[in-house]
Amino acid sequence: MKAIIDLILRQHSYIAEEKVQLDSIGFYKHSDKNIASYFLINNVDCREFEQNEKLMKLALEKLESDYSISDDSQNKTIKMIIQKSFDNNQEASQIDKNTSAIYLIQFSDMKNLNLHRNLIYAIEESPNYFKRYIIPYTETQFSILQSTIENYEGRGIADILSDIANNEDEYYKLLEGKNIGSVYELVIRLFSKVPFLQYKFKADPTPLSIESDISQKITDGTEKYHNLIKHGNCTLEQLLEIENDIEIDDQKLEKELNRLLGGVK
Repeated sequence: MKAIIDLILRQHSYIAEEKVQLDSIGFYKHSDKNIASYFLINNVDCREFEQNEKLMKLALEKLESDYSISDDSQNKTIKMIIQKSFDNNQEASQIDKNTSAIYLIQFSDMKNLNLHRNLIYAIEESPNYFKRYIIPYTETQFSILQSTIENYEGRGIADILSDIANNEDEYYKLLEGKNIGSVYELVIRLFSKVPFLQYKFKADPTPLSIESDISQKITDGTEKYHNLIKHGNCTLEQLLEIENDIEIDDQKLEKELNRLLGGVK
């Protein structure tokens, strides 16, 4: 999953800071030095304990702890390591308010995510140090999405993800909870959690023809009447039979009958 987030970041002008070498954590700066915007990418593999609330809590709280509490063996915090990667001390001193953290949490079964809703909410809403965005995923979701992305050529990542998100059938399945663990669910989560990733709406569909528009708006009984009039092969008896089932303006009916009988239109 880190590879996809890396692609998203790079295509939005963020670059990995090579001076920051941390296990399971990446640090990205905006390529424009005038833009103070940074991302911590925190990779957490929860598959072995995804049903254990206590271990999940420890795993998700570790980044904040390591960010601010020094390791006795090296006497360094993540914050200190990041600050040393800056040439400008003033900029380095303000990283807290300009940094966001994306937690990539790997599950084996997305259904277990429901066990930790409150924990995830608490982590994301923490006011300490940096903003947090949690993106849970499975290996299957990642593999299929990565393969899909590779099949697109010459398209930006936002365009690719928007194409996937534009699947209306999958959208309604998601609303009904029928595609938990799908690639579609992961893509929607990316749009909701990566703050700068913008969904590109598809163009409005071709307007309906007048006949199609009428067919969608008229009632069943009126549609029968409409079809008989349209084809011009109905009898007066058929029209009167339908009239008993629906309400039709008498003047309009008279005009249609006159037209069918060769009278005035």
